[in-house]
Amino acid sequence: MTTYYAVLGVSEQATPDDIRRAYRRLALLTHPDRTPDPAAHQRFIAVNEAYEALNEPTRRYFYDSQLREIRNRVRPLQPGQPSVAARASRRPPPPPIWRRRSYVPKRLNFPAYARTAKRWGKWLALLPALILLDFFVLRHYATADFISIGTSRDGAGNLYNWVVTSQGEFNTAVELPLNTTGFRVRTSLLFKFIHEAYLPDGTALPIHTTSGSLLAFTALLLLLAAATQAKHLSDAARVNVAIVAATVGVILLMMAISGDNVFFASPQKLPVAALRKD
Repeated sequence: MTTYYAVLGVSEQATPDDIRRAYRRLALLTHPDRTPDPAAHQRFIAVNEAYEALNEPTRRYFYDSQLREIRNRVRPLQPGQPSVAARASRRPPPPPIWRRRSYVPKRLNFPAYARTAKRWGKWLALLPALILLDFFVLRHYATADFISIGTSRDGAGNLYNWVVTSQGEFNTAVELPLNTTGFRVRTSLLFKFIHEAYLPDGTALPIHTTSGSLLAFTALLLLLAAATQAKHLSDAARVNVAIVAATVGVILLMMAISGDNVFFASPQKLPVAALRKD
């Protein structure tokens, strides 16, 4: 039978200092950070369990009592000696040995995750490419209905009219006529980025561009997606970069779908009907 004393390599009469020194020596030899051997990891767990039982005097007393009881059970009976069952009936059962499973940190399989992160980076690169294609290339003219109007401010604090149409949103410093029913706009095909807007009579409205943050996040996602494909990047760094890229991708997609204005525009909007009533 292997006892905790044997696990630590000390005698049963060892002092607390002897137990402490033996534990430190074995913990350094078997710690998972020092050796990749699975057998050493299991021994590290056993060494910690033994030290937990023998380090504290009360727990060691209970362990020694139970150890003596186990040895008495296997010892052959002498003539006239009461049986184990008879002795056990005259004394309360010993308390169980206190045990606690030691936590051994597990090493993550970064090479496997890194391969997934590299593939995920390629897919993430498609989102900024699609946004740039839609923003600069896929433009067309369309008739837009006037839905609502609000206010927004740029970084310098200048106030603009935030116009929401059926074909997208735009900011302009021009006061719109109360009888405005719609616009002719030049907008993108997918995410409704409006680049030009005209009143029904053909008057061009100066548009205040608010796509700076959108393009900044687009460039950032492109850089992060490219970083996941770098050859000299470690596996752990590749996984972390992919996580950051996925977070930026979610933010960028929200900005593209909701319109870049939503991040700094006033939440108060006036419907067209209420505007005409005033």
